[in-house]
Amino acid sequence: MKYVKSMIPMIMCLVLLFQVPFVSANEWTRDHAEDKYKWDLASIYKDEKEWRKDLKLAEKLANKFAKEEKPIESAKQLQKLLEQYFTINQIFEKAYVYSKLLFDVDMGNPYAMELSNEIEKMTVTIVQQTNWFTNAIQDIDKKSWKSIVTHKDLEEYRYFLEQVYNGKEHALPKESEEVLIEAMPFLHASNEIFTMISKDLQLPNIRVNEQEYTLTPQTYSVYMTSNDRSLRKAAFETYYETLSQYEDSFASILANIIKANNFFAKTKKYNSALQASLESKEIEPKVYEKLIKTVDQHLPLFHRYLKLKQQFLQLETMELYDLAAPSPIKEEKEISYEEAQQIVLKGLAPLGNDYTNIVEKGLKERWVDVYPNKGKATGAYQLGAFAIHPFILLNYQGLQHDVMTLAHEFGHAAHSYFSNENQPYQDAQYVTFTAEVASTLNEHLLHQQFIGNAKTKEEKLIALYKYLEDFRVTLFRQTQFAEFEKAVHEAGQNGEALHADKIKEIYLNIVNKHFGKVMEIDDKIAMEWARVPHFFHSSFYTYQYATSFAASAALAEQLKEENGEAQKRIIDKLLSSGGSKPPIQILKETGVDMSNPKPIKQTMRRFEQLLDEFEQLLTETN
Repeated sequence: MKYVKSMIPMIMCLVLLFQVPFVSANEWTRDHAEDKYKWDLASIYKDEKEWRKDLKLAEKLANKFAKEEKPIESAKQLQKLLEQYFTINQIFEKAYVYSKLLFDVDMGNPYAMELSNEIEKMTVTIVQQTNWFTNAIQDIDKKSWKSIVTHKDLEEYRYFLEQVYNGKEHALPKESEEVLIEAMPFLHASNEIFTMISKDLQLPNIRVNEQEYTLTPQTYSVYMTSNDRSLRKAAFETYYETLSQYEDSFASILANIIKANNFFAKTKKYNSALQASLESKEIEPKVYEKLIKTVDQHLPLFHRYLKLKQQFLQLETMELYDLAAPSPIKEEKEISYEEAQQIVLKGLAPLGNDYTNIVEKGLKERWVDVYPNKGKATGAYQLGAFAIHPFILLNYQGLQHDVMTLAHEFGHAAHSYFSNENQPYQDAQYVTFTAEVASTLNEHLLHQQFIGNAKTKEEKLIALYKYLEDFRVTLFRQTQFAEFEKAVHEAGQNGEALHADKIKEIYLNIVNKHFGKVMEIDDKIAMEWARVPHFFHSSFYTYQYATSFAASAALAEQLKEENGEAQKRIIDKLLSSGGSKPPIQILKETGVDMSNPKPIKQTMRRFEQLLDEFEQLLTETN
């Protein structure tokens, strides 16, 4: 079955991966914080009775829809089916979001767990009862298709219908599609095994300077940002030495995921797993390939940054466990949530009043669940549905990073708001490729504000360092991941055995190229792939962080140069377009053409400018 954005509930869930600090279990209970710092879920449903009413209605309509299964012969028939189909999805999406939000603020709440279990079961029912629709559309013969799809009554559905029908080239006979659907749980079992082995993995405690530390995947991230270099080194070595003891298991899991990806691509008549993944989302593989090529061409700039980073951190040698080391300059004071709101509103001012009014509205009307509490999901995300306003989950702790996270997630929230206001349901959902442009644009603007507001050389050094670190983590690191995924899938497609040594060899070669001779490369890093969830759960996903970061960097510069005109384009062409056009076209109309490497090259020039400023300040302060 072809990927269709509306085939499952249109859940707008965008999680900050790779950039979210671990939040330890907080002993505060849910009722500790004032209501103004918590979501108001009554804006979705007043009570469980209303929720169950929608759930039953969605099931009833889905069962009725299943009985409509028959060949599509007219525009009138298709219009009726589309109306039914999207009504089911919209009702169910709303119910899904409510149960998800309720569960994530207190995952130990039995009531929330019960609703979550019910909605997961209902998801299967809805998909089973509606999944025939795509095949029915694709089964319309070419002669009838043109007259049906161009009918005036179907104009508002045309883009959706063309997306579905254009997948006919890669569609299989109905019986084969059904077999693939039935086989998917088995073929995706490797994803679940990775989750379980990662959960059950026992990491030994580490002892540094007579003190013992508990090592877990979560605390590892904390220790890598420690001022104590001995702790960073011990955590690094212990973590990867432990992973290497299970290298054959992790390699087997990843190899089977790659086999499944390559199998689906071949079965669906794609040239590669990369093509299958990208073209189903209307992205040409050349976008992916040009990203890797362009970033590779600019690695000398990255190496220059690493040398300056070493100087800034006052290290004799630069080791891999130093990459996330904190600034040697004392960090800023804690930022209250009230202060954070004002910082965000001021930082996003270049986007204009229409934009900041939406952010202010969300802050006032309890769109945000602010503080951590016992049982709350860690990290941050934005989640929404068509008929309701967006919701933002935070675990705010008063760090500058938390302020950046608030701005990032409001980028998604504003995107959802403008999209839902300006697009019909079937075209409102945007894809990750454009979603991360909206969110990282806000990060660029806040970085500019922090740099511009610095009152001392030390403050400016910290602000520049944090901005440069965003380039390292988002642009360079995610491209490194993308290059690995492409290489390892190609090795599998070419019939090479993907055992642990082979996967480690591929990964280590890419690491060595990316870091060059300015870093001391410990071969233990060859197991890093085993702790990157995207490789096991969302193949060919990470490149979008890099492309989006480059696109939003270009838009941030346009806001400085053009002001009002750039504001209007961003709101009208990007945020308000949702998923009504191919993502590359949406960005091109916004002012950034990601089909060529120009935006990435422009971002590299901006990176170089920041490097120049950083180096000059380092020279002046030493």
